[in-house]
Amino acid sequence: MKYKHLAWLAVGLALCVVIFGAFVRLSDAGLGCPDWPGCYGHLTWPTQAEEIAMANQNFPERAVEVHKAWKEVGHRILAGLLGILVLVLFIWAFRKRHLMSAKLPFVIGLVITFQAALGMWTVTLKLHPSIVMSHLLGGLLTLSLLTWLACRETDEITGYRYAGHVTTKMVVWGLFLVALQIALGGWTSANYAALACTGFPQCNGQWWPNMDFIQGFNLLREFGPNYEFGVKDGPARIAIQMTHRLGFVVVTLYLSWLIYKLTKNRELLPMGLIIGALLAVQIALGIINVTINLPLTVAVMHNGVAALLLVSLVYLLYKTRQASYN
Repeated sequence: MKYKHLAWLAVGLALCVVIFGAFVRLSDAGLGCPDWPGCYGHLTWPTQAEEIAMANQNFPERAVEVHKAWKEVGHRILAGLLGILVLVLFIWAFRKRHLMSAKLPFVIGLVITFQAALGMWTVTLKLHPSIVMSHLLGGLLTLSLLTWLACRETDEITGYRYAGHVTTKMVVWGLFLVALQIALGGWTSANYAALACTGFPQCNGQWWPNMDFIQGFNLLREFGPNYEFGVKDGPARIAIQMTHRLGFVVVTLYLSWLIYKLTKNRELLPMGLIIGALLAVQIALGIINVTINLPLTVAVMHNGVAALLLVSLVYLLYKTRQASYN
């Protein structure tokens, strides 16, 4: 196997980790294991009747729910495999440092190490919203960096020849807005505010409902309480949901303009069509979420398409950046 193949394998695995993490979070399994790195003191999770009875005795504050525990352990296993794969990428690059740079794999390794700490704090700090959102963003940062690494090590991926009207700066702004919107989506999910507004485009039958932005975006809430299912009141959750919707408008307008610019050039047209298709699907999934009460499959797909949109923009950024050097 070549290095580039291993790098793209890591991209695929990172995407699986992000999507499965969304599945864990959206199925309320984030505390499926009340301890870390084990699960009720087990390497995997208790399955036999006597194991479950012992676990309930040792963890009286949270009874065993096997259907949640396996999801949390599964996510940890996938993340662990990704960590091992990134370690292999670093060792390979370090041993071949006369031919390639090991700096980026090293940085990715540091990010994953911090991700492991965030995963632990997600459990031990009982789903503190700031930690949950940071964990999501760390996963997407890992995915983005791995995508850049894979592009860099794939000789077939070269810069555009005629991309002068689509500049690196334009793509960076698109990437920034999408990342900010994903962060807002993560904050919405972490505070269980996805259904604070029903209906679309109005929120609970109003264009501008009562909202509490100060409490809604208080990132420094105290540690200690159990944040499962959220602790913010209605106006605070509505403020979060409405901000996410306003972000959707801004991102849609900007990306629509960027897609228009991409489709004016035959060489850039394929990326324009891909980003346009992902944006259209993402809009449809978001509307379905708020109109039919957040079905799990659709909600997970919403997270997955957001990750694919981010990867597409990272790829576009690499191609336009390489073009500027040619």
